[in-house]
Amino acid sequence: MTACRAIPEAAARLACYDKAAAELAAADASGEIVVLDRQKVESVKREAFGFNLPKLDLFGGKGGDAPASLDRIEGVAKQAWQNGAGGWTIVLEDGAKWDQVGRDPVRRAPKAGSKISIRRASMGSFFLNVDGQTAIRARRID
Repeated sequence: MTACRAIPEAAARLACYDKAAAELAAADASGEIVVLDRQKVESVKREAFGFNLPKLDLFGGKGGDAPASLDRIEGVAKQAWQNGAGGWTIVLEDGAKWDQVGRDPVRRAPKAGSKISIRRASMGSFFLNVDGQTAIRARRID
């Protein structure tokens, strides 16, 4: 489509745009291309937060307009229970499931409705805060 802009004659330029638009619509209909807006990209990044995914410049942009990396999410616990390892398993309202890594104590037990904050830590790990308490290490399991 961008090449069409360089055509000086109006009828030829319009024909070029029409042909390019038809090709774009056909590629979209066949699934050959996918168009995402920034809001959808951010939604998918949030859903994938905590998983180790391959580095595909799938959600990047051109030049300086690449969306910022997601380093923290906020959510609300839908369920929480002590798991067999003695730590906590917390399921957020969006379905993300996190397990406590290690046995750091949690003063007030997490429960449905607890405010959860999760942030990236070093070497691929994550810190999870329950209702503003001291962070515990956690990993995403689902």
